[in-house]
Amino acid sequence: MKKIGVWVPCLIALLFAGVAAGHAADVDDLPDQAQLSADRMFFEAESGDFSASGNVVIQADGVTFHAPQGAGNVKSKEVHFFDGITVSGDWRGDWLDLSAGKVSFFFGQTPTYIAEGTVKGVLGKIYLEVEKFYMKGADFSAINVRRLEDRELEISFGAANVKGVIEGGVLAAFTAEGDVWLNGRPNADGGAVDIRGDRAVYSVERGSVVLSGNVSAVQEGRALTAGSLVYFPYDNRLDAYGGPDGGTASITIDMSREQREERR
Repeated sequence: MKKIGVWVPCLIALLFAGVAAGHAADVDDLPDQAQLSADRMFFEAESGDFSASGNVVIQADGVTFHAPQGAGNVKSKEVHFFDGITVSGDWRGDWLDLSAGKVSFFFGQTPTYIAEGTVKGVLGKIYLEVEKFYMKGADFSAINVRRLEDRELEISFGAANVKGVIEGGVLAAFTAEGDVWLNGRPNADGGAVDIRGDRAVYSVERGSVVLSGNVSAVQEGRALTAGSLVYFPYDNRLDAYGGPDGGTASITIDMSREQREERR
């Protein structure tokens, strides 16, 4: 089947008068910001609805989208991809390589992106595995975060829900809630602290992650419980405040493990 190509002005403002399936627009008359190609395409001029199926590819501003099918509306400036999509390329100066079951883009004054169904891949210096990922400008939220790793901070974490800000391809801030786990930076021996809690808040200005609610930390046989913990990624330091029941912080050391290591 012959593949149909259409040049798209203004990223996804996709169809223009006189362009129908099977005909290519005169690219000399249109900005070459994006191109849509597919085996089959449909456009309804009055409503602005369009659909594409069969090897759907959109190339725009250094990013390439692949999907079996897609649909959208020119007037509302939105496009939706279905049945599995991959996205790769240079996005605002950061490398992007993601896969998802469904992705929607809304190209308003502040672009909005929604990815669902085992979202997995790399965005700048961030690696993520989540069930749903929503991003509007620099703000993001994610549901059922199995793993979110900031490779500059060298930390990874997961939670039921995460909200935050991504700037320059790294985390500028985040709030994680529900079954939070966080793995800190490896120490000189390669071990990393494993922290658990109900809630975690990070800010690049503070340079720390504050964890609260049923907090515990484990590293190489040492277990710490406290009312709250403050983890400093760049210093790889952990401060504990208060006990889990309002008392003092407590620490447990596995002496048998240390003795075994001393005998080696």
